[in-house]
Amino acid sequence: MKKIKLEDVASYANVSPTTVSRVINNRGSISDKTRKKVTQAMEDLGYYPNEIARSLYGKKTNSIGILFPDLMNPFFGEMTTKLEHLLSEKDYKVLICNTQNNLEKETNYLKMLLANQVDGIIVGSHNKPSEIYQQAHLPIVSIDRYVSNKVPIVRSDNYNGARTATNYLLEKGCEKIALISGSSLIEIQQGDQRVQGYLDIMKENNLCPISYHVEFDKPIEYQKKKIDEFLKKYQEVDGIFATGDSIASLLFHAAKKMKRDIEIVGYDGTEFITNYFNNFATIKQPIDRMAEKSIQLLLEFIDGDYSHSGKEFLFDTELIEP
Repeated sequence: MKKIKLEDVASYANVSPTTVSRVINNRGSISDKTRKKVTQAMEDLGYYPNEIARSLYGKKTNSIGILFPDLMNPFFGEMTTKLEHLLSEKDYKVLICNTQNNLEKETNYLKMLLANQVDGIIVGSHNKPSEIYQQAHLPIVSIDRYVSNKVPIVRSDNYNGARTATNYLLEKGCEKIALISGSSLIEIQQGDQRVQGYLDIMKENNLCPISYHVEFDKPIEYQKKKIDEFLKKYQEVDGIFATGDSIASLLFHAAKKMKRDIEIVGYDGTEFITNYFNNFATIKQPIDRMAEKSIQLLLEFIDGDYSHSGKEFLFDTELIEP
């Protein structure tokens, strides 16, 4: 997790730090052979020169990058707000990057953050781990998603939260309980814990699971269409666990429009949802505590404490009834 310095590039390329600086700033007389050697060394080591203030290289910039998949999602919107507020109190500037669930955009943002020499990154990527994370010699903390075996993960207890949601529907007398998830079939097979919690409760109660996939990152009109198709296809469903509050809200309004009496449980429990759309139960993630833990881990990394590398930190969830 050591941060690569200009001196490391110089040593690797067997040239002086001054030569590396000249190559980076395109100053002085440098042969093509030397320039290629230095450029290759930078690439091999994963060194990204500071595009804003190269003279500050090697010093702390007191800036943190936040890289999330969708700031329109209430969970990531609220988490970003909490992180920015807490980091501001500690005199850190924050660079917020919204990847919109696009792997190329995520990679470009990550390169930008590395080039601008942020002291660390908090990431909530929903894409497959990018190779660039493996090469980044920088403190990184992940929220809810695996990034690499060196990056700690802060997440709510998705498995037990899903079990609580499904049990709640059973206690409400539901007999045909469906799951609506944003996970693809591949992600489900790889162990989506919210999906697994639902499946295990259904199996323990000898009930047949009904799973339906809606891509949460698609336009809202697409989501509404998929929900309408689901409700028309499964007329017998009387209970639904939706793995996100946004989709749960759309479900509630679609069911009401069709005059269907369906119990719904969502997941996230953000202040926005619980204050303004408290028409259905939800599993609340402790966003404040998760944000505090993420920052604690990141600042420890920045100070050179790597004892938590690759560890997972689980937080209990809470059922919020309407």
